[in-house]
Amino acid sequence: MTKKIASVIGVVIVLALIGFAVFVMSMRRSHMMGRGGVGSQLELVAVSKDGAQISPSADVTSVTGELPKGTVAQKSGDLIVSLALNPYPPRAGAPSEFDVTLTDVNGKAIDDASITLDLTMPSMWMPPNQPAMEFVSDGKYHTSAPFTMRGEWRIEVIITRGGQAQSAFFDVGL
Repeated sequence: MTKKIASVIGVVIVLALIGFAVFVMSMRRSHMMGRGGVGSQLELVAVSKDGAQISPSADVTSVTGELPKGTVAQKSGDLIVSLALNPYPPRAGAPSEFDVTLTDVNGKAIDDASITLDLTMPSMWMPPNQPAMEFVSDGKYHTSAPFTMRGEWRIEVIITRGGQAQSAFFDVGL
């Protein structure tokens, strides 16, 4: 009789461990895909190439004014680069809309640029995710692309004009 009870207890313990493992794995997947779980959401911020946060300069704020949540801007060379994400905050696995507004430091719209994005995760290797942006009008460019998982993302806005390329960098957490 005691062997039978010990066997039943052993089976119950094994089943409980399997159930716990399945629960933990589903929570981890849910967290990575942006459907719940506890994670740190980082605000959209302008950063340098090495990831140091950049506060908006007087040049930037004089052109952009107060920006809505989900929009940030920085000076890159002689350009002001504004990036807006929609929806904000973005969700992993779902398409995000990227809108870039490009002006000179006097606020004049730049319509002759070719812009691509490079979406990467600084903490890990990711396959290339480099959507090209389409010119809309008045210095505005648009594209759509997914953030493939939760975590900290770097958005490099690569601007090419007259054969010269320059970049502006932004970080966001999902």
